[in-house]
Amino acid sequence: MMKKLISSALACGITLSMLPFSSSDNSRNIKQIFSDLQISAEPMNVSAANSNFRRPLSNDSPMWIVHIDSWNYPDPEKIIDLVPEDILPYVVFNISLSINWSSTEHKWLMVQDGIETARSWIKACADKGVWTMIQPASGGQSHFPDYPADYDLDNTIFGEFFRDYPNFIGYNYCEQFWGFASQDFPVTYQQRYDHFAALLKLCNKYGGYLDVSWCENPWGSNLNPVAMLKTNKNWENACRTYKDNFILEEKYTQTSYIADVESECFGAYVSGYCGNWGVRWDDTGWSDYPWNGGILDQQTHDQYRLSTSLPILFERMAMNGMTVIDGPELVWNDCIQGLWDGTDSEGYKYRRWDFYNQCKNVNIDLMRKFMDGTIRIPDRKEVIDRTKVVIIQDVNSGKNDDKYCTYPTLFEGLYRKSTDGNLADNHDPFKSTGRYPAIPTVYNLADDIAKSFKVQIKQSEIPSRWKSIADKQAEFNKLFPSECYANSYAGRIENTWLTYNPNKVGDVTGAKFDLKYNTCKSLDIKQQIYGAALINEYSDHIDVYMNNYDEDDAKTLKEESIIIEGASEKPEFTFRDRGNDQTPSELTESWNSGTYTLKIKHNGPLDISIKCSGNETGRSVSYKKSSPKAPSFPDFYEGERQYEGENFDMKNIEENITNGCRTDIKKFQGMGFLKFGTKDSAAVKDTVKTGKAGTFKWTLRYSAISDVNSIDLYVNGSKVKTLSLAKGSSYSDWKTVSENIELKSGENKIELIANSTAPCSVYLDNFRLSGDFGDGNIAPPEPVNGKLIKDLIINDRENAADWSICENTGVDSLIYGDRDITFASFPENLVGAETIKTACDSKLYTSDLAEFTAAEDITVYIAVDDRVLESTPWLKDWQNTGVSMLSSNDVNFILHKKNFKADEKIVLGTNGGLGLSANYSVFAVPQEKITKGDLNDDGFVDVFDMCLARKVFVGESDNTFMYDAADIDSSGKIEVSDLVEIQKFIFGIIKNF
Repeated sequence: MMKKLISSALACGITLSMLPFSSSDNSRNIKQIFSDLQISAEPMNVSAANSNFRRPLSNDSPMWIVHIDSWNYPDPEKIIDLVPEDILPYVVFNISLSINWSSTEHKWLMVQDGIETARSWIKACADKGVWTMIQPASGGQSHFPDYPADYDLDNTIFGEFFRDYPNFIGYNYCEQFWGFASQDFPVTYQQRYDHFAALLKLCNKYGGYLDVSWCENPWGSNLNPVAMLKTNKNWENACRTYKDNFILEEKYTQTSYIADVESECFGAYVSGYCGNWGVRWDDTGWSDYPWNGGILDQQTHDQYRLSTSLPILFERMAMNGMTVIDGPELVWNDCIQGLWDGTDSEGYKYRRWDFYNQCKNVNIDLMRKFMDGTIRIPDRKEVIDRTKVVIIQDVNSGKNDDKYCTYPTLFEGLYRKSTDGNLADNHDPFKSTGRYPAIPTVYNLADDIAKSFKVQIKQSEIPSRWKSIADKQAEFNKLFPSECYANSYAGRIENTWLTYNPNKVGDVTGAKFDLKYNTCKSLDIKQQIYGAALINEYSDHIDVYMNNYDEDDAKTLKEESIIIEGASEKPEFTFRDRGNDQTPSELTESWNSGTYTLKIKHNGPLDISIKCSGNETGRSVSYKKSSPKAPSFPDFYEGERQYEGENFDMKNIEENITNGCRTDIKKFQGMGFLKFGTKDSAAVKDTVKTGKAGTFKWTLRYSAISDVNSIDLYVNGSKVKTLSLAKGSSYSDWKTVSENIELKSGENKIELIANSTAPCSVYLDNFRLSGDFGDGNIAPPEPVNGKLIKDLIINDRENAADWSICENTGVDSLIYGDRDITFASFPENLVGAETIKTACDSKLYTSDLAEFTAAEDITVYIAVDDRVLESTPWLKDWQNTGVSMLSSNDVNFILHKKNFKADEKIVLGTNGGLGLSANYSVFAVPQEKITKGDLNDDGFVDVFDMCLARKVFVGESDNTFMYDAADIDSSGKIEVSDLVEIQKFIFGIIKNF
């Protein structure tokens, strides 16, 4: 309850802070103040854009921004460790220096020194080798300075982070709609966008990004994306020149202008003014139904769940090309929760965090659905072709809403819900229908792709073009014929449907549509509130991903249903619960005269696959497939490491201060510090890592008001020295003491342990390490040997420990050294083959994975995921055996084989580097001697071989040896002609093959 109250207070505070400070006249009209603000744009020199990105961002490589947020008082390393390994390549961490400023005391209430905190946390992120952004501002209030448009930022703090940290990819400016031109933060929004112009140029130089999130209320229309392009030429020039470095996000912090914000952010993307766009979902922008009172009246949030973000994220990604998911906020409500301290085996207390279940079951699972290909993000041209209509905001007179916002009734009668209003009275993020794509409103069409919109409408001409809502509906209905009967949202792109219940309260809604790719007739889906589904059609099956997770009632199953009509025989279904701590789903089916009904009781993410087909003809067959590409990790960071005192493990200390702003202590460098105290039993520790053993300089930053000689420094359990800590003038007078210490390769434990009672408490700010941490390259593993395989060298050193050579492989054997996935089917002639058990994570390695030498003449088999065959051209001279294998998680592998002589080297190439894949497996057997027609290898071709050939022909055998022997013409297929040739040989009609 307290968290909800804090959230509400923040939302109200942000709204009120839109009112600009004026010491002379507090009664002036707010709108007039904003209209009178001066535009002070300086000319900007624009240079050619650079397209070399540190971390590419595209429809194949989207990003989820996870916040290391000051409201969590975080340990950055522990926040990073929360992210599951499989999705980590797609994650960018945001050092979120969230704003908490007292306008009465004129001081920070959180993050006393934003620059020093950012410097500390970016070191932790660099040490962990993860992509990172910094958020210095919320609204006009910022921990970092603003500069003019033509200022060279290279030698400022902004350039420093790019230069010094190879994992750093840019700046995230949150909710840029409030807090400008105030007493303590006098920067105007025009000055901020001049600063953005300079920052965008810097980001382009270093291959990074500027990420700006925007939301709106009645006082902020002249700060919106269209307004900034209209009124600030520096910004417009920078966006056109460096669009690929600019990310614009919808931010859900305010409860009005919802569709307007979407239209303008989406519009910036399709019109060529930003290269990528995103959503930053925020529960403070939620309002329960029905709306209560006016814009400043408190709205309840009882109907909010994090799953309410899914319809927004699904539509933006799958239909409209969105590539950035930021958050969710509030971070401490919906994303990361602080837990009670734990205690380790040495008696040290340590700080803990975890993802909320709703974040695991919504955001994390959403990323996995992109990775497995369920969600395909279309490119910009596809989006424009599907969207068809664009509105060009060419109005230059009237009120700010007239000059900068969408046309007031643009969405009315289309996808705006009948219970909602327009602009300031538009509160609902959900759409009544998916028939009409989102309508972008743009400043201009900046490039040829943008100019390919089929219908381009100037906003000034709308009153004469559509004299009524009915006129508008008639034009849109011609452009977008109805594809379904629904009282819910149902939209389609190629073979993918998105459906969701658009209500915040009330009954089940549904959508029935004729299938476009599957040969059954139709599908009818009914969903509860919070229910959303992605449906992918194929000719012989339909895959459905459903999610309705309700964190407030997680144990109650909600009934939904799918009805398929026109199946020629009873469909079959499989399902899998995907969620964390998810109540098991219950699915029941019925079949009656061609109608198949599947009742689904669930609460959380669920995969359903329905094998079905009918007799409908004229179905589409062409659709684009998802091709996820996991970004590479950053280059190795060689610089200084920093470890904050408030994140030390501790025992018998005085106090741990996680927010130093609550004290009178100044100039600490992280979020807080640790009071070691005076006890002779006090101790703290931290773990540091290095890839190379050696001597390192260790520097402790501390403060004390007496000389202290009662604390010993220990490294890996051995005492190094009793520290001599000189006193300062106060606890804000921070000192440093340095020692050279020896570290081993890998993890090292550093402890400060009291040896007696201290004369005063010692405050610990942090310690730093400098030295040679190595180059990030992992030492090559020793060659691995088997009986048939010798000198196996794994090039993917990061995952080499999970590779091995084993025998006795067969059904139910583990496929990988890093997954609990097993073989569900296995060719009988390969049972017991010597096997290279690879690491599944090696699938992301884009060079040759390994090599080995044949110990004798051998036949090598490789089982390759059928989704990556086109990405493994090195297999072109290997024989496709025509035999497949299945894993316990339903991945289909195609077996290839090749013969090698003793002492011949075998190179195992890349699996393609695709996230949407499973790595291959390798098997070796003594070299096979294939005699065509002799399937049982008894030296004769006879009727017994004919019987076996028929079994192979009808698919009753997966024996690769017999398959090869039966393939008389070496076509790679067992055909009737092969059986005829064997029969001729048996009857003596032919003497050889």
